[in-house]
Amino acid sequence: MSSAAEAEIGATYLDACAAVPARKTLEELGHPQPRTPIQPDNSAARSVIANNIQPKRTKAMDMRFHWLRCRDAQAQFRYYWRPGTENLGDYYTK
Repeated sequence: MSSAAEAEIGATYLDACAAVPARKTLEELGHPQPRTPIQPDNSAARSVIANNIQPKRTKAMDMRFHWLRCRDAQAQFRYYWRPGTENLGDYYTK
């Protein structure tokens, strides 16, 4: 990985891929699903996924972030960011 944002997009992609079968199963069982929240701990990664910024070099992460953007457009996931003081999952990495 060449940047923290790229690594975080990769991790977010893996998390979202793991959530898709559970969402699909619940929908098929008659339980409509709201947007599944996903909280990357890197604000740059969240901005790239939300299409707020366009990185210069995206060749290595094209498939991942386009897939995440597509799922966001389909209202399957909601990406948000919180600062480290409010992000309890980020505690162990600091």
